[in-house]
Amino acid sequence: MWDEWRDKWDNWRNIHEKIDKLNKLGGLRVWILHVLDHGPKNGVEVMDAIQEHYDIVNDMYQKRRQQFGGDHYGQHFQRTMRRVPCRPSPGSVYPMLKKMVDEGLIEKIEDGKYDLTEEGREIIFDLFGGLRGPEGQRMDRGNFVVENVLREISSYVAFMEDIRKEKLTPHKEIIGELGERLKKMEESLPDE
Repeated sequence: MWDEWRDKWDNWRNIHEKIDKLNKLGGLRVWILHVLDHGPKNGVEVMDAIQEHYDIVNDMYQKRRQQFGGDHYGQHFQRTMRRVPCRPSPGSVYPMLKKMVDEGLIEKIEDGKYDLTEEGREIIFDLFGGLRGPEGQRMDRGNFVVENVLREISSYVAFMEDIRKEKLTPHKEIIGELGERLKKMEESLPDE
């Protein structure tokens, strides 16, 4: 029983520590890090992505609040949400982008877009957790998505292997096409 309470306490403390880190970074800085974690963007794309993410998160919060009523973490969320308007202005985004470049959190790349630096990625990973591979190694989103898709395909193939052959016969052509496409994909990959 004591272990259960200690685990809950550690979890609550961890959540509060992350909320404090979010508040110290400031709302706009966190939003910029978050949207750049999804890929490089120019300033206008950053503003668009912040608005889109803000609307989604706010909608989810409002639905949860209607369903369950207010809660302790909702107060923290509201405090953080109030710090950034749903669409930040160019007068707030561009100076912040410059400041974050100076701080080493993001960099401006050749095409004029901004991308996370390793330090920016570490902050995002620390605040929001990250993607981990089977051996616990850190993964980027691209590898994570590819591995999930391959696992999904493997599951479907296993399912189809268990189906009676007469059920698959009408679909022989599609199965062959898929096999050929996968074979071409495999052959196009460089040897390691």
